[in-house]
Amino acid sequence: MKTSMHSDADCVNTMSTVRARAKKKPAAVELPGDQPLRSSGRQAKRKATETEEEEDISEKKYRKCEKAGCTATYPVCFASASERCAKNGYTSRWYHLSCGEHFCNECFDHYYRSHKDGYEKYASWKRIWTGNGKSEPSLKAFMADQQLPYWVQCTKSDCGKWRQLTKEIQITSTLATTYRCGMKLNNVKSEGPDQCCQPEDMRVAEVIDSWWHSMLILPPLLKDSPADPFLAAYYPDCVGMSPSGSPCSHSIHNMKAEHCKTFQPQIAGLSPYFQPFYQPNECGKALCVRPDVMELDELYEFPEYSRDPTMYLALRNLILASWHRDCKEVLTPQKCAPHIIVRGLVRVRCVQEMERVLYFMTRKGLVNTGILNVQQPLLPKEYHNKSVIVIGAGPSGLAAARQLQNFGIQVIVLEARDRIGGRVWDDTSLGVTVGRGAQIVNGCINNPIGLMCEQLGIKMHKLGERCDLIQEGGRVTDPTIDKSMDFHFNAILDVVAEWRKVKTQHQDVPLGGRSQFTSHSGLRCS
Repeated sequence: MKTSMHSDADCVNTMSTVRARAKKKPAAVELPGDQPLRSSGRQAKRKATETEEEEDISEKKYRKCEKAGCTATYPVCFASASERCAKNGYTSRWYHLSCGEHFCNECFDHYYRSHKDGYEKYASWKRIWTGNGKSEPSLKAFMADQQLPYWVQCTKSDCGKWRQLTKEIQITSTLATTYRCGMKLNNVKSEGPDQCCQPEDMRVAEVIDSWWHSMLILPPLLKDSPADPFLAAYYPDCVGMSPSGSPCSHSIHNMKAEHCKTFQPQIAGLSPYFQPFYQPNECGKALCVRPDVMELDELYEFPEYSRDPTMYLALRNLILASWHRDCKEVLTPQKCAPHIIVRGLVRVRCVQEMERVLYFMTRKGLVNTGILNVQQPLLPKEYHNKSVIVIGAGPSGLAAARQLQNFGIQVIVLEARDRIGGRVWDDTSLGVTVGRGAQIVNGCINNPIGLMCEQLGIKMHKLGERCDLIQEGGRVTDPTIDKSMDFHFNAILDVVAEWRKVKTQHQDVPLGGRSQFTSHSGLRCS
């Protein structure tokens, strides 16, 4: 009896289970042969989940740069430092240096994490940077300064294409001057018969656009710049140079202000009268610029560098230093470009901007002045359709006319006398040259006369404390009168200098009413 009861219960349970399963309709997929393929709902759900995961993986295969405005659709890691480098694949984060130059998160960790192999290299660089520079030694600065590949331009006249070098090649001014497309490491043989036919990297074309500079994360800092010896008293990164690549770099944290005020770099082969840069705490020199600050006319000419002038300062300082190192020949863009040593695509931009800066410095009269053998105009063609009349054939008029002519401008000089030279008048009637006019150069630092003497190889003789004044008939001027006149002259200069401190340039007041020493000296000013 018990057995039959258990059998009935099992039958009831079995029937209820069958009814419950019968309520769920199986999924079916129609095939071309009109034969439905049945699959469970669980299998269909699993297939849908797998499809979604595949779509997610395809979306994550490439990750865009997070920098707003970056044009790199599929960034490529230039570093390739880590074994797990993303190359041109997926990474959790791309680090942006410029449009076209990125490194992946795996290479970031390779240098940044203390347990990674590249950390010691980054830490060593960081110590040098902190000791010499003033800016933050970030990992992005390390990658830009040490890991980015160099770019160099083919020197063939019919080519001029830019090529990216491998990371192992260190560019020098010699390599930049002699590089040809396809050149091997020994810089002698070429890899193919005509490598110049290979197309240029598309990223180079973007560098020319004005917006490219605004997308730079870090400004360019030059290595081995000709301005290095001139600016040893400054932080390198404040004057456009790399703290890790300056041979004259040294820590100046402990340099006293008194020393900075009188410090002048001694450069072999350079005239002591050439001082193109102010030293710290120095002022009041003619034709001299602050190497760490843009002047007002420079800001008007290059407003795009007003926010961050580092690139402009680096190029301007390089140009000034190159000119004072060799002032006997015309300074051209072709002579300046090889000395622009900086990693990355920004070197392409620096070479392009350098030509603009050089033309501006030439118009300003800081370079390419004096007595030069000019084969072609110093300025572009847009300046050649002008004509200028210079009144007076004195030293200033002749120098202005010569410089304008070197610019490519038509010049006419008008002189009322029957001779040229103005106050400079040499007499050769005695068989030797005797100066009947100006013959003493006062204030030799950055003096144009000193520059021309250097260009012509004429040596200037330093006068001693005693310098007799010869009057007509060969009589020597009384030293008492000479000292008195010298005192009065210097006193006038001092009084006028003090008076101008509280007056504007538009206020014109007779000098005789403001000189405090006229009653004491007996002089009368009209």
